[in-house]
Amino acid sequence: MTDALKEKLLMELVNLDAPWVKKNEYASEGGYLNWLPVAEFSDGRFLLGLTSKGLWARSTEFAVQTVADEAVYVFFLPILEEAPEVVRDKMVGGLKRYGLSQEFMDTFPFEKIVVTGLKSQSEYWSNLALKWVLFVPRSNSLKVEVEALSKAGETQKIRHAARKIIKQLKVC
Repeated sequence: MTDALKEKLLMELVNLDAPWVKKNEYASEGGYLNWLPVAEFSDGRFLLGLTSKGLWARSTEFAVQTVADEAVYVFFLPILEEAPEVVRDKMVGGLKRYGLSQEFMDTFPFEKIVVTGLKSQSEYWSNLALKWVLFVPRSNSLKVEVEALSKAGETQKIRHAARKIIKQLKVC
């Protein structure tokens, strides 16, 4: 994420006249975050939004958890359960509902969440993450994880899907 884009997002959030929701911050003792729900996934069980500090977050019934470091990316894997196009449309629609630019989607760590799915050692998450590989920026770590799955994936189906994606990555 570029610093300029994050700065622009923060400026727009400061000036935003929106119904901020105050919720407990996950894993903090008594801390609160103001956040805006942007998109709903998994039949309403997974709410994705932005905090007033410009961080993407997910809301549970009791708390808001930000995408702050690698340790929490696993909690954002449910986003992979929907097609990339659907996720994009829902997020863009949510941003526009608040008058925010769709360019702020670039601040969401899609690639890191996909890499987390590829590393998960779960057939379910690996399979979903493989479906996303061609829709996210392709870093070296993403390619390394796809190659690792092609050799040592949980199942033959995963290994074959990873090999197919490697071929597609070489064409792109």
